Amino acid sequence: MSVTGAHNWSESEQRAVRAQLDRIVNSALFHQSQRRRRFLEFLVVETLAGRGDRLKGYTIAVEVFDRPTSFDPVIDPIVRVEAGRLREKLRDYYHGEGESDPIHIDLPKGAYAPLFEFRQMCNVAQSGPAIAIAQTTPLAAIDGATAAANEVHEPGRKQNGIPRRPAVAAGIACLVVIGAIAWWGLGTRHQIGSADMNGAKGPVVAVLPFANLSGDPSQEYFSDGLTEDILTELSRTPDLVVLARNTTFQFKGPGADVAKLNRELKVDYVLKGSIQRSSTRIRITAQLIDARTGGHIWVDRFDRQMADVLVIQDEIVREIVSKIAGGYGVIENTEAKSSSQKSDEQIQAYDLVLRAHAEMWLWTHESFRSARELLDQAIAIDPANARVRREIAWLAIVGLISGLDKTPVPSGEIVVQASKAVQLDPSDGRAHMVAAAAHYFNKQLELFEFEAKQAIELAHYDAESLATLAYMTATSGDWSRGVEMAEKANALNADASAGWYHATLYLNYYLVGDYEQALKLKRQDPNQETLYSYVDYLPILGALGRKDEAREQWQKILNEDPNWTAQSFIKWYKTWNIRDEDTAKFMAGIYKTGVLEVVATPDR
Repeated sequence: MSVTGAHNWSESEQRAVRAQLDRIVNSALFHQSQRRRRFLEFLVVETLAGRGDRLKGYTIAVEVFDRPTSFDPVIDPIVRVEAGRLREKLRDYYHGEGESDPIHIDLPKGAYAPLFEFRQMCNVAQSGPAIAIAQTTPLAAIDGATAAANEVHEPGRKQNGIPRRPAVAAGIACLVVIGAIAWWGLGTRHQIGSADMNGAKGPVVAVLPFANLSGDPSQEYFSDGLTEDILTELSRTPDLVVLARNTTFQFKGPGADVAKLNRELKVDYVLKGSIQRSSTRIRITAQLIDARTGGHIWVDRFDRQMADVLVIQDEIVREIVSKIAGGYGVIENTEAKSSSQKSDEQIQAYDLVLRAHAEMWLWTHESFRSARELLDQAIAIDPANARVRREIAWLAIVGLISGLDKTPVPSGEIVVQASKAVQLDPSDGRAHMVAAAAHYFNKQLELFEFEAKQAIELAHYDAESLATLAYMTATSGDWSRGVEMAEKANALNADASAGWYHATLYLNYYLVGDYEQALKLKRQDPNQETLYSYVDYLPILGALGRKDEAREQWQKILNEDPNWTAQSFIKWYKTWNIRDEDTAKFMAGIYKTGVLEVVATPDR
């Protein structure tokens, strides 16, 4: 139920709401933003105290955002903007790490008094308030909490064919709440203060407060809010360590000493920028500096109309985070170059993974073998390293789909390896993406959907992961959703999602009959000399009647596998879980090329 008046709550219920507030403000999404935490705490405390009627724009501006008593909400939209941002972050929180929380705190549109949704109550056998538990706790979460270390369970599956009794399920649900608290601990581990720097693993990033160049001090909230959102989203990237807000905001103002940050705080990269805002336009400049060398390795400028400030802010945060973090982002590419220059004595598991990742996407037999050797060395150094496990599973998947591995790892073994990576680091979105792919090729499409959802929630700005899952979603039959995901990945970072990920789009063009557009996009694929590329060309060229070009691609297939036949194409499409009706359309194009009637021998 939802309650809005103080007289409706018992003392234990008020304690439960405050406990829920603590969970939220200490979560990964809220931990770095003092402004957001202060805003939510003020709204909840005032409501619990029976002063919800005081929650007006003017009161909030003066008491939370330190505006003067002359504050005018028509001139200064800070409360509306921050309320929209808080509403969005609460939604993200409950779609992610707070999904199983016992109490939902919601900020309805058009109001500032929060609503508290209590769920079915069960008593936790510890001191403290009664904790409310949702009857809709996902069974997958329960399975994951009780499974053996190397066991994989389907979401919602009965154990040993015996349905759970309600009393048992309620008891397990209480345990899940405790597990959710442990999850919060994992979710904040990539945000560290200066005292924690000696134990940091992976590149350390400092996000300095973006400078407000608008000439209006009252606009400082916008630049600070943008900085906090970038910092929060970067903190979700498992392969980065992000300096905490209370450390970086000490460097607010011009002339921050990048060399000092590197020397005293061991910072590897510094992200800084500026904001110029007028009544109609906004310009944001961002630059990434290698603190070890002082060199600028990335810079971008974003010019937008000030039509909807919240949409603009979210869009720019997405673009900045996706371009510098995640798979094949600026930081990973720079780190890979740095690791290639280290001596054997300096090499650690982290450096070997970077080298392997760079080799992996050269799509040659030599690079594949090199990547496998590097990962074998990495796992020997650090067998409990989640990222190494993740990349070993991903390399096996690449070998399976590309034909680069002459003895492919069985899909079931890939699932085991990917599941280990998730168990070692449940907050790693990329690990969940690899696990989703492993289940996809093992024909466990329900588990694929489950892991794909986790991956997107944990790393929703990772263009590479999103594009990968887009292709698998589309080929499984949901082409409209797959295309939507692929287009979003390209909008986030076209460089990171280039290559075979474009297949989602050009294969969809083929299926809807736009063969010219399919061929145009296919020709943009930088990986032209791969087996999947040769296969993808044939139906398109057949539909367009370009038989000579088709025979060239067919010859390349035979160079890879002299025994390739019509059944080989069908087996290929089944590997990708492509529906029979879609397979029939692709085969129709291939038959039009005439290549299956030609007896050809590969070049010797």
